[in-house]
Amino acid sequence: MTAMVAAFAGLAAGPASAKPYPPPSIHLLCTAAANQGTLEGTVCVLPFGVTTAPNAYSGTLAVSRLGSAGPNVTFAVTAGSLPPGLSLAAPSGTSTVITGNPTQTGTFNFTIKATDGGLTSTMAFQITVTVQGPPDQMVCSPTGNGGFLENGICLLPDAVAGLPYQGHLLTSHNAGGTLSVVSGALPAGLTLPATFGSSGDVVGGTPPATAITGGATFTVQGTGDQGQPLYQAYSIAVDQNVPLAVNTTVGPTLGCTVGQACSHLFFLIGGAAPYTWSLAAGKLPPGLTLQTYSDPRDANDELAGTPTTAGSYPITMRLSDYDGQQATATFTVVVSS
Repeated sequence: MTAMVAAFAGLAAGPASAKPYPPPSIHLLCTAAANQGTLEGTVCVLPFGVTTAPNAYSGTLAVSRLGSAGPNVTFAVTAGSLPPGLSLAAPSGTSTVITGNPTQTGTFNFTIKATDGGLTSTMAFQITVTVQGPPDQMVCSPTGNGGFLENGICLLPDAVAGLPYQGHLLTSHNAGGTLSVVSGALPAGLTLPATFGSSGDVVGGTPPATAITGGATFTVQGTGDQGQPLYQAYSIAVDQNVPLAVNTTVGPTLGCTVGQACSHLFFLIGGAAPYTWSLAAGKLPPGLTLQTYSDPRDANDELAGTPTTAGSYPITMRLSDYDGQQATATFTVVVSS
């Protein structure tokens, strides 16, 4: 009996000695909000510095805490080195600052270890120092290379199966460098030269007719004109070889009512993104405009607004794709009173 009582007593004591949930932990941060950092693979790239005055530098190192982590965090460089002229300031709570005046150009890699009692977090960081101005970096813009940056991935213009393709990888300095694919894979039939000049690198080739994909994602890494690191994730979709056309299954008549919000989407078939819609003929009803519904690669695909004047408004919409194909269709916007 005594043994049984002792056993039950041991069971009763279990919850009191249970470990806290969630388990306490700390994590070094790399986000735009925390320290203007950009995570490139496993390396947190901090803002660049310059050697030309005014060259005061300030870069934040911060941690997040989970569970019953303690209040004091210390930071130390455990590998590599900070750029000459920079040092770690005394920590304050859960953060510290890399501060000073850079004295030497280059790209400096170092590892930071944050410690909070028995809890630790380690992360690799990188700071590039130039004489003046930002270091070379990859460019993703609709006007530069037809690219759209979404969730950190540069969506390049679509390729078409069976047709020659060129996707341009541009850098801000336009001065040449090296690049290679470090993760993911290019769509079948496409290649990327290892070196490039002032006009940038080119993903080129002809996807086979069977290589239809919703988007092949790959990451490139290399160096710019002054040895600065280059890094960017890209995606290229390979579309079927179908002529561009306006999808008119929604019908030729678009109805609206005076004083009430109105919205109609335009749809397409074939072609290669990005696409742009425009008014080729006619006049939009007062109060309505063309705008982009959600995908920036399908620009001005929505007729929306609050009409103010009743009437019948015939319009012709023009659709253009990245390869220069165009298609038109006529609609009638009927605004009732």
